[in-house]
Amino acid sequence: MRQIDTKYQTSGDITKLDGTPIPADEPLMLFRGRDKLLPQLLDHYKVLRINAGSSEKFIKILQKQIDAIKQWQANNPDRIRIPD
Repeated sequence: MRQIDTKYQTSGDITKLDGTPIPADEPLMLFRGRDKLLPQLLDHYKVLRINAGSSEKFIKILQKQIDAIKQWQANNPDRIRIPD
């Protein structure tokens, strides 16, 4: 069992899609689509990544995920909440 943060854990390995493992001693955090503040957080993160010189490819991938989260929240207003 690997703890992700104070609320979540996983029973499997955590890897990148290419199979590269994320070291067990590296802290992780999980954000869920139901977190009302997540779209604003990711919009701000995107600006930070642009200012840091992230690739256009990464920015497009990030924007796609931001759009998916915003759409999910719009379609599921009863499931959105401020996290505890």
